[in-house]
Amino acid sequence: MLVSLSVKNFKSIREAHVRFGPFTCFIGHNGVGKSNLFDAIHFLGALTERDIADAATEVRRTSDGGYSPLDLVFGRDPSRRIDLCADMVVPPEVEDDFGQVAKPSTTLLTYRIRLRYQPESDRLLVEHESLTHAKLEDYRKFIGFDSSKDFRKSVALGGRRGGPLISTREDRIQLHGDGGSRGRPSPVGRSPLTVVGGTNTYDYPTVLAAKREMSSWRILHLEPSAMRTPDTRSAPTHVSASGGHIPATLHALVGRDPAAEGEILFRLRQLNSDIAEVGVYADDIRDQLALRARVPGVDNWLYGRSLSDGTLRYIALVLMLVDVQDRAVLCIEEPENGIHPSRVPNLAELLRDYAVDVGDAVGPDNPLRQVVLNTHSPEVARQLSFDELVFVERALTKQDGPISTFRPITGAWRTHQPDGTESTTQPIDRQAVVDFIGGSPVNAEFDQLRLQFGSAK
Repeated sequence: MLVSLSVKNFKSIREAHVRFGPFTCFIGHNGVGKSNLFDAIHFLGALTERDIADAATEVRRTSDGGYSPLDLVFGRDPSRRIDLCADMVVPPEVEDDFGQVAKPSTTLLTYRIRLRYQPESDRLLVEHESLTHAKLEDYRKFIGFDSSKDFRKSVALGGRRGGPLISTREDRIQLHGDGGSRGRPSPVGRSPLTVVGGTNTYDYPTVLAAKREMSSWRILHLEPSAMRTPDTRSAPTHVSASGGHIPATLHALVGRDPAAEGEILFRLRQLNSDIAEVGVYADDIRDQLALRARVPGVDNWLYGRSLSDGTLRYIALVLMLVDVQDRAVLCIEEPENGIHPSRVPNLAELLRDYAVDVGDAVGPDNPLRQVVLNTHSPEVARQLSFDELVFVERALTKQDGPISTFRPITGAWRTHQPDGTESTTQPIDRQAVVDFIGGSPVNAEFDQLRLQFGSAK
């Protein structure tokens, strides 16, 4: 679970600190930098699975095909350093690349990486990397948002007393064992991988847990071609960020629990009443699994190539919700795309159901999952509460020119630091948000009732 993210000198973001709840939505006009925050999240995740050059290439956004890592640096100024720092809650158990299972020494972690641009090689190089832990007694300060005691007990685990798990001193990056032992030091700026990215065994379970957590930060870009492609029987059984592996995922879900088919169909009908039945055709001769669905008025099954982009998008999102074994931070840009406006409230409800309920303990029926959206759609924003919204806008500064700013809503939990002091980020007035989305958020009415009458107990 991503708890907070600090970003410096990344694309249009000069400096920002954003705190995340189980459900967070960034709203604002097009071109203000919402996508660049998603790119920062994507970059951190990519660094755990790819070398630095490939990770940088993966988050580029250029229309002419040209690219330099300097494009990721704010203002394309080679003297600036990209600095990313993420607070996270990691899973209590982790499996390495060889199937060995281990438990991290603690689950409240902070990862920081600083990179500089080297003009001679046109590369980004690691200048600093660290992984530290928070004390369990500092849980409230670390997490920021309100949660139940049961939730806290299920996610704040372990009790590490040692120093950092990764540290940087002078020209060396040091990997430390969970017991305080030291691994082999790595020269700063020499390795094509980050230390976290190069950790693959259970010998360093807490570092590995951080790697697995960040690699689960998924930026969803559903591609029609990927959603239509049949799977082999050996394909991954979780829907990918591009929407691939829908047939294999559906086949596995129903195979594990036949009742899942009913839940999937129920959720699909909430979003699209045209779907009467959904299933998988197993072609034993070709060793393929193909998605198929029935719609009213059509006698035959319709296969993926005949289903609309919107219908495929519905199916992908529903499978992600029902697949409780796939625990991810799900980042979705403009979720309203391909969705009929009348179905937006149902979409918002489905995405909220995907996110963990912080009123209950984390478990098989309440997996530690999170949703992060960005949108310029007033209709999407109206389905949410002020506590779930962050307003993004462009500000013009004398020193740095246009920069992206991320502002909490007045009175929302993000306007207060966990220690009770006011946030250093200037909040935006609620009325300005109401004017932007063309009315109060639906859930704001319930927030007001709670303020006036309290919660019924």
